[in-house]
Amino acid sequence: MDKKQTNDDKKPIKVFQNGTQHRLVGKMPDFCCKYGLWIINASEQYREFDSGYYWKCPIRQFEFYSISHLIGGSGRLWLQESGEQNLRIGELVIITPGTSNKYGGLELPYIEDSIRFCGPLADMMTAAGIITSGAFMLGTTRVLLPIIRQANNPARDVQIRANLMLQNLLTELHLKKRESLYKNKVEDLINLIQNDLQHWWTVEELAEQASISTESLRKRFLEYTGMLPKAYIEESKLRGCCELLISSNLSIREVAKRFGYSDPYHFSRRFKIRMGVSPEIYRQQYVYAQ
Repeated sequence: MDKKQTNDDKKPIKVFQNGTQHRLVGKMPDFCCKYGLWIINASEQYREFDSGYYWKCPIRQFEFYSISHLIGGSGRLWLQESGEQNLRIGELVIITPGTSNKYGGLELPYIEDSIRFCGPLADMMTAAGIITSGAFMLGTTRVLLPIIRQANNPARDVQIRANLMLQNLLTELHLKKRESLYKNKVEDLINLIQNDLQHWWTVEELAEQASISTESLRKRFLEYTGMLPKAYIEESKLRGCCELLISSNLSIREVAKRFGYSDPYHFSRRFKIRMGVSPEIYRQQYVYAQ
């Protein structure tokens, strides 16, 4: 027989092998069944009674979805798949059903706006990768608050509006996370290019490195750098050549070779198009200016 107790959401839980399970209690209203989404409960500015709850919190699993927006205090999160991380004010924690987790306050109490929900629509959004467990920096604007206040109104039309607002928020969060992911991927590619300026990276090679399509790569690269990948690569090479021309006595041929130009005449033409003068004159002008 399962051992019963009460969790912070006032819902019965049971012990499982490595912790406790917060059970889904109650019946989904008929209109929520038809809609496919049910906001079970929601609370604003909930405050832990004391600090350091994280250390007391058992490892647990939810039978429902949980969103917690840290709006005050401090926090820490543990997920079985990703381990521990500190939480800053403004971070949003999403926990999907069956995910082993624990989170709570550290030196200061954990103050949150939170929503718990379930339904086949949420399950489909999870299957599509739109809802995932983890922490995401959302900012200090209390975006859950309008949904919470709508959800706590029992009127059917207001409940439907709350469901729509929650669905839209989950979609927006997903898109923001994707934007952040693409930004990180472009930054990684920039580091890759800068660390090997002798190599002529192709768009296909870079797209494979980032696990995205060539079309997405061009679009994200242009958004982040203001240049397409090919233009960025050559601009980086030519800037490196400029530096080497004025900081060394290497021949023009050797400078070109170090940045992947096998034909010094082709290099000179490309250099003059970009800098307005030939490599020889560029070096002479710098020496003269000194």
